[in-house]
Amino acid sequence: MPLIVKRKRIQGGVIVKNSIIIFTRLPLLGETKSRLRDFLAPEAIQRLSQQLLEQTYQRALAVDADLRFSVTSAQPHHSLKDVLDYDEAHAQVEDQQGHSLGERMEHAMEQAKQAGYDKVVLIGSDLYDLTSNHLLSAFQALDHSDVVIAPTYDGGYGLIGWQTPHPELFAVEGYGGATVYQQLQQKAHQLGLNLTELPKTHDIDTKEDLVRLVSGDEAAHFLAQGEYNANFLFNQDSELLRVALGSQLHLEHQIDYEYHALEALAISHVTPKPHKVVSFDERLQAGYLVEEYLPGRALNYTTDWQIAAELLARVHRVPTERAPQLIRAREPFAMMMAEFQTMFRHYQEWEGQDKQVTRRIQTLLDRLGCFDLNASLENPCIINTELNSSNFLINHDATDSYIIDWEKPLIGEREQDLGHFLAPTTTRWKTDDVFTEDGIARFVAVYNQHSDVLVNPHKLTQYLLFTCLRGLTWCAMAYVQYQTDDKVAKNEQTFHVIQTYLSDEFLTQIEQYFDTLLSE
Repeated sequence: MPLIVKRKRIQGGVIVKNSIIIFTRLPLLGETKSRLRDFLAPEAIQRLSQQLLEQTYQRALAVDADLRFSVTSAQPHHSLKDVLDYDEAHAQVEDQQGHSLGERMEHAMEQAKQAGYDKVVLIGSDLYDLTSNHLLSAFQALDHSDVVIAPTYDGGYGLIGWQTPHPELFAVEGYGGATVYQQLQQKAHQLGLNLTELPKTHDIDTKEDLVRLVSGDEAAHFLAQGEYNANFLFNQDSELLRVALGSQLHLEHQIDYEYHALEALAISHVTPKPHKVVSFDERLQAGYLVEEYLPGRALNYTTDWQIAAELLARVHRVPTERAPQLIRAREPFAMMMAEFQTMFRHYQEWEGQDKQVTRRIQTLLDRLGCFDLNASLENPCIINTELNSSNFLINHDATDSYIIDWEKPLIGEREQDLGHFLAPTTTRWKTDDVFTEDGIARFVAVYNQHSDVLVNPHKLTQYLLFTCLRGLTWCAMAYVQYQTDDKVAKNEQTFHVIQTYLSDEFLTQIEQYFDTLLSE
């Protein structure tokens, strides 16, 4: 049944009846904002959608107009009451009708006109900065304009209002594209309509939308995304905004941990300078830090290994007292073994495991038992622990090259960093390079020239073997995660490498590597 008009305004001696339509998809788990699914977990997307809907409702409630909700959902037996605590006595809820988005919006506005409203304004439910003043301005504009609209920064629009229906305005192509508002302007001009444009608003659909809102830079853009973080450039590409999507260290405040590490390492002059940290931002449903954006290309193992040796020595010279917040690996090998077992357990307990792969990895883990796992930390320094070729930015030499991606630093032993850099599970990740015994010796010699503590060769060998197991057990865990729907960041190139590392050929190579090092 049509809603009986409840709110009436006296304007120039005439009763004016206003209606606000909140046009929304029910923010149910897995239903909203599909373009955010490679960035946020389903639960985080749902929370964000609910917060935006609640904010929209409260701002609309402050305006002298009757509220109507036009809703849709792919899941039956759900209602608006499941996701929003609204006053049923002062709002009407209708299901959206029509095939296209334009048809559904047109139908909602036509229904409001048929219910007896003079001015009808329809708004989306995901406009972060659409305020009550926008809505008041929209109704005021309809005193002298045929149509009022609030464009969005992505080329669409988030608010449209009229007194007289103009269904032709909704016949545009490519809803969700960058030319929707431009097409609507052209149609309004062709129809001879007087259109009032309100200030732009942010329509939250993509990760770029969120970062542009957070950074305040409409030119902010995506740079790269890893397994546990996403990076964006802004401020004329001079700054990097880094969002924590997870924590390998299982930390509640992962991004603060990274920020403190960068603060401590600033005196090395080979890491990014941190500018700002936010532990948690409701808009991102995550924490983020801002750091300087540094130039450079990925490391080439054949030509850049000497630069890498000097960079690592400079990092390892930073006093550990500068980083009291970092985790201290008091028994580093026991700590690593516990990590291996935790990661490997995901694969061992998975019903889809390859039992041959399980057996071979377990055998390699057992072979590490020849070492003293309870050995105490010696010569502590700040270490990165994840030194892939893409974690280096190389320019001319070590004075203008850098080490980036400090998401898992520790107070540990320098040999762990060197072992990770030199191990075949690292060099083979994105290249075909493998350090020979002679190559490792030459790398260590250059490192020792720049270090205040010499490398322990026996300990380096142990870390080379442990790093191989770290790579294999991580791949086993990640393989299971890639089979599930709840993993946020899925990279096909990464998955291909994961499959390669669990192959018979690669496992055989690692077994032979163990034989060689343990026989020395």
